[in-house]
Amino acid sequence: MSLQSRFSHSLVSLPSTTQRIVIALSGGLDSSVLLHLAAQYHKSHRHLELLVVHVNHGLQEQANSWQLSCQQQAEALGLPFVAEMVDVEVKARSSLEAVAREKRYQALAKHMDAHSCLLTGHHADDQFETFMLALKRGSGLQGLAAMPQMRNFAAGCLLRPLLLVTRAELEGYAKQQQLCWIEDPSNQSLEFDRNFLRHKVLPELTERWPQWLASTQRSVQLLQESVDLLEELAESDYQTLEREQTLCCESLLLLSPKRQRNVLRYWFKLMNWAYPSQAQLAQIITQASAQQDAKVAVTLAEGQCRRFQACLYLVRKVELLESNLVTNWKLASTPILTLDNGSQLAWQNGGKLLPPSSSQQVSIKFRTHLEQKEFKAFGRVGSRSIKKLLQECKLPPWQRNRLPFVFYDEVLVAIADIYIQKDYACPNNTGIALNWLPTC
Repeated sequence: MSLQSRFSHSLVSLPSTTQRIVIALSGGLDSSVLLHLAAQYHKSHRHLELLVVHVNHGLQEQANSWQLSCQQQAEALGLPFVAEMVDVEVKARSSLEAVAREKRYQALAKHMDAHSCLLTGHHADDQFETFMLALKRGSGLQGLAAMPQMRNFAAGCLLRPLLLVTRAELEGYAKQQQLCWIEDPSNQSLEFDRNFLRHKVLPELTERWPQWLASTQRSVQLLQESVDLLEELAESDYQTLEREQTLCCESLLLLSPKRQRNVLRYWFKLMNWAYPSQAQLAQIITQASAQQDAKVAVTLAEGQCRRFQACLYLVRKVELLESNLVTNWKLASTPILTLDNGSQLAWQNGGKLLPPSSSQQVSIKFRTHLEQKEFKAFGRVGSRSIKKLLQECKLPPWQRNRLPFVFYDEVLVAIADIYIQKDYACPNNTGIALNWLPTC
């Protein structure tokens, strides 16, 4: 089967709703072949829109000339072209490769919607490198399964149509079609792990065992099947544990330790969090078995895993931000107020809170500002302590100091969208309604 036929066959897996194909073009061998194949495919699939995107990392002196070369390639094929400039700033404990990759995908994501599919030029040699790097790190099945041919990406999907094609095959096609491509000098530097594998390890293995790449590919496919099977099991377990995106500790602890770790990883994936380490998973499971009132938190890259009322919560860093700033709120001109702790408070007509008079100043304060301890809540008999009311509404402790308290002049009239002061309640929804969004 020709490479063009193999490429076309791989695109059969595109979602039926696909309207646009975004081609990631670096100008190197693999993406140049990808672009040429996509352009040939487009001749018989005119209903699809093609967009070529080049990400300029600015890491090499030739970066701008490479961008121009990519633009010329796209224009020669009559395809629209967009260049994205990114700033690659390496932070502590981060590699240049990892940061550049993250920035690149962020730039590509700008051009995605629900009807788009991103094509990248990853090939079989790349798959081998990814597998070996995962092996070096001591990764589990998810890591050793390397790169799936297709996955969700941004609002759409990502497809790697050349993943079963070797670099040697790509080079043969490029020479046959008389294609030109860029050779990045950094690809020769053995400082980078991938280059070491590419130039030192893979040639030795292939010389000794010519079928090494094909064998690795089969192993990766089997690993991916195992990952899919574990995900099906995790999905089933998750259905029994899930409580509005939190996990029931009691049900979690009924599972075997292996299934506990499996469903926790699945939960992290659903919540778009990075997978926790083995040590962090052990801490989370210990937290799940802690005392009911234990204030335990496992710190993670995106925030914390917390326990509240026998459930596990994933709490992002922004949800832990507190505020001491008093904010004045002009309702007439600001239907949605963004507070400095990252939350928002909105209002609309048709609620139970009496609107402020034209002479009253509306302000937002927080628990640290409160002098009063009691509150007469609408629908309750008498007054109760604010602390007790917050406990009754089952608001997690980490949100209580973020909760906006609404004042008319010096009178507390509402606690977020939860409680209204009895004397400021309107009958029959003739007032205003508040809506607090803990995260924007």
